[in-house]
Amino acid sequence: MDAADYCLQHILVIPQALGALSDVDKVVGSDGSAIYYKDLQQDLVDVEFYTNQLCLVFVEGGTETLTTWQNDQIALNEGQGVLLCQGQNLHSDFVMCTHNLKAWLVFINKQVIERFLLSVDCCLSLSKQENMGALTIEHETVTAFFKQLGLYIEHEVCIKGMLECKLLELLHILNAIYGKDLRALLQSSELALPAKRNMRRLLENERILKLSVTDLAKLSGRSISGFQREFKQAFQQTPKQWLINKRMQYAKKLITRGDMCITTVALEVGYSNVSHFIKAYKNTFGETPKQQALKG
Repeated sequence: MDAADYCLQHILVIPQALGALSDVDKVVGSDGSAIYYKDLQQDLVDVEFYTNQLCLVFVEGGTETLTTWQNDQIALNEGQGVLLCQGQNLHSDFVMCTHNLKAWLVFINKQVIERFLLSVDCCLSLSKQENMGALTIEHETVTAFFKQLGLYIEHEVCIKGMLECKLLELLHILNAIYGKDLRALLQSSELALPAKRNMRRLLENERILKLSVTDLAKLSGRSISGFQREFKQAFQQTPKQWLINKRMQYAKKLITRGDMCITTVALEVGYSNVSHFIKAYKNTFGETPKQQALKG
C-alpha cells in the first residue's frame, strides 16, 4: 500500500464524492456551484474529507463536530455553520443523540466569488499571517436564508436559474455580518492554500505502520522537514522513533494473539526483512518475537 492508495481509500473529496452517498441529496448545481442537503440517521464518525471548493456547512438540526488539521474542534449545533476555505482537510463526527443530523452544504465556484469581490470593491491585502481557513457562522439572517431555501424545495420551486443570484445573496448577507473576516477568507480561498491533514488523527490508524516517514509526510500535506519539525513538537520524539515504537507495540499485540507466524507479523508492521524486524523487536522488548510467542 503506497501513499496514493491510502489517500484514495480514506479521504472523501467534496463536492465530487457526495453523489455516491445515500444520505446526501443534490438540491441544485450549475457551473461548479452546488447546494446539497444531508440527513444522517445513524452515527457517522471519523470521516475525513477534503474540500476543493469554498464550502459552507450549515446545521439545520442535530450536532456535528469538525476537527481541523491543527486538531481544533468546531462543534456545530442547530442554527450554526462554518465557511471553509478551499483546500481544507477536516474530520467529521456525528453521534446521534435524539435527532438526525440535517445540514446544508453549499459550494461556490471561483466565478461567483470573483463577481462578489468586485461588487464590494474589495481591496483587502493579505499577509501570510492573515490567511484564514474557516469562519464560524451564527446569525438569524443566515438561518432565515436556509429556511427560505427549504421552502423552495418543499414547494418544488426550480431554483437552478436563480442559483448564482442566491449564492451572491448569501455572500452579501455574510459580508454584512462578518465584513473583513469574510473577505479575508474568500481571498485565502483564491490562493488555493495547500491542504494539511490532521496529524494526530492520521497516526491513529494502524494501517499507516506500513508506511515510511516520507510517506507519512506526504499524506500529512507537509514537507519532510516541516513534518519532522511539527511531529517532534507534538510528540517529543522523531517520527522514526515513534514509528518504530508503534510498530513494535502492534507487533507484540499480534504475536500475543497467536494466530500469525513471525514473517506475517513482520509484514503487517511494515518490515519486508524479517531479520531486521527481529532485531528491532529485541532492541525494544529485550527478547525475540519467538520467545514472546512461546510465553503465549
